[in-house]
Amino acid sequence: MKIYTRGGDGGETTLLGGARVGKDDARVATYGTIDELNAVIGTALALDADGALGDSAEALGAVQDDLFTIGARLAASNPERLVRKGTIPVLAAERIEALEAWIDALTAGLPALDAFVLPGGSPVAAQLHVSRTVCRRAERGVVALLGEQPDLGEVILPYLNRLSDLLFTLARHANRRAGREDTAWLPQRRRNDDGR
Repeated sequence: MKIYTRGGDGGETTLLGGARVGKDDARVATYGTIDELNAVIGTALALDADGALGDSAEALGAVQDDLFTIGARLAASNPERLVRKGTIPVLAAERIEALEAWIDALTAGLPALDAFVLPGGSPVAAQLHVSRTVCRRAERGVVALLGEQPDLGEVILPYLNRLSDLLFTLARHANRRAGREDTAWLPQRRRNDDGR
């Protein structure tokens, strides 16, 4: 099977279910951002040669699977029908609870936050911060689709919101395991108080 079809050469693509839409369609842009998010998380995993992510590396693989599920849902012209047929899976609400438990477990081993954190530190942490920003962009894309597809607000939107929090927490966790301090961003009044 060839990797190219030439079907998109005119600026359109086919959704799951057969409908044709422009490649600039809001839905296509959003599932493209989900795909990008999956790729940047994969980059973070590839950078983790020293094991700074610990047990979280395997769990991030499950997140990547979730993102494929979300992408399939967004790419479907009639998702409910494809779910009934078993063509695409459903993202279970329990996955949100799993992310929350993961965040809580990681947070318990981190210093309390009293300032904003500048992205950076170890290569893995820096890549997780990139992942967090791509996740927020994907979240904004889903919000833009809510008027036409309000069901996206039931599980997918909260999942992405929680995932961005997880990616931030994982970046802090990776820095801590790598022996790197997070760099705090302080508002002017705190800089003055700290003598900066």
